[in-house]
Amino acid sequence: MVDKEMLTAMEDLLDRKLDEKLDEKLDQKFDEKLKPINDKLEKLDKRTSKLEVDMTYVKVDLLENNVIPRLSTIEGCYLDTYKRYIEKTDQIDRIDLDISVLKQVVASHSEQLKKAQ
Repeated sequence: MVDKEMLTAMEDLLDRKLDEKLDEKLDQKFDEKLKPINDKLEKLDKRTSKLEVDMTYVKVDLLENNVIPRLSTIEGCYLDTYKRYIEKTDQIDRIDLDISVLKQVVASHSEQLKKAQ
């Protein structure tokens, strides 16, 4: 019976050793297979970080500090001009009416002068 127990103990020991070796080999193979993927992920992470920095530059420096204030200035100029045109519309209509009256008066006076000669 001691022989059977010894054999079982040896079998268990061999199984554990074999499992350890297999795990070690599998981990090593797994790491080898994953290395190219990890390398690509690292490169992608670096590119993503650079893109984030570039986008921050575009967003903050160009848009917020440059473009948006300029657009606000342009908008202000156009709004001021638009308001002046709206305010002057009635005046332009009156001037047009006055010019029409002046044309009639000049034409009438021209006829009177011709008759007087």
